[in-house]
Amino acid sequence: MFKLINASRCITAIALCLNAAAFAQQAEQALDAEFPPQSIDTVERAKEALKQVPAVRTDIDRRVALEKTDCYQRFFTTSCLDDLYIRERKSRKIARRVEVEANALLRKDKAAQRDLAVAQREQRAAEQRAKAITITGSARDSDGAEVPADVKPAENEPGR
Repeated sequence: MFKLINASRCITAIALCLNAAAFAQQAEQALDAEFPPQSIDTVERAKEALKQVPAVRTDIDRRVALEKTDCYQRFFTTSCLDDLYIRERKSRKIARRVEVEANALLRKDKAAQRDLAVAQREQRAAEQRAKAITITGSARDSDGAEVPADVKPAENEPGR
């Protein structure tokens, strides 16, 4: 009877771990379903994706910690850990893809805003130059101060 109780507890524990793993995998699968590749096309969608990624990573970390402790209880610990790390890499790859895609869109948007701001600044500067009064003729060629012909330049003044 003791073996039967231990066996049922072991089966229950394994079932709970599998349910936890399935639930945790659902988080990154839901993220992948909500943001399939090349689907992040607006700034709002990118910000929403970036808000969800940390929660998914936390779920992955929690699942890995639970499954790692379960692996240490098994006879084939190394094999269990190897399988766990493969599943972890796959899960993190999904979260990373969504994060990279969202950040790339936000960078493109910032660059477009910067380019627009530069173009607007250049346009305003061109308008200011067009509004400026142009000086033509002899007024443009002189340095601004008319010197009478009978005034001699100072001797200690360089350049004259």
